[in-house]
Amino acid sequence: MKNKSYIAAMSVSLSVLLTACQHTQTSKPEAATTTPMAAPAAPAAPAAMTAPVAASIPASADEIIVDNANPGFKSEGTWTADAGGNDFKDGSVWATSTSAGDAANTATWTPDIKTAGTYDVYEWHGDDPNSDHATKAPFTVKSDDGTKTIMVNLQTNAGKWNLLGTFNFAAGNGGNVSLSSSGADGNVLADAVKFVPHH
Repeated sequence: MKNKSYIAAMSVSLSVLLTACQHTQTSKPEAATTTPMAAPAAPAAPAAMTAPVAASIPASADEIIVDNANPGFKSEGTWTADAGGNDFKDGSVWATSTSAGDAANTATWTPDIKTAGTYDVYEWHGDDPNSDHATKAPFTVKSDDGTKTIMVNLQTNAGKWNLLGTFNFAAGNGGNVSLSSSGADGNVLADAVKFVPHH
């Protein structure tokens, strides 16, 4: 009886041991878990470059423009509205040349000078589609410096300001610019005159 009990106990122990071994071999190890690393942040894009902004220069508050349609403009003789193009704002007028001794066609631009001083004086004339404008149009500037006549070629430099010269003016309307058809070698064109002060 003793041997049988011993053998039975051994059988049970061996069975338990075999079962434990089988469980150990068939059990799968737990999968290792890892925490994913965050992707590095993308570098910031460089700031876009912008082109420099050109600073605009405002027109002088003291600048004076006398157009042929303004109160400061006066014409005498026979003048006709011009349609040549590139006139300053309100068009222009033209007159035929006259010989010395004949009644001249004249145009005068008189500014109202608020501040006495030195001014650059410019004239503006339009296009010459028929090539019959004067190449020697006499513009006369009356200022504190006296009276000076400048010959202007009206067949070139149309549609822009053309410098007549630099002159000193007293305050008021004692100075002016005039254009005459007398002695001109072609038609004369009266449009606009600008006075720009020195500062």
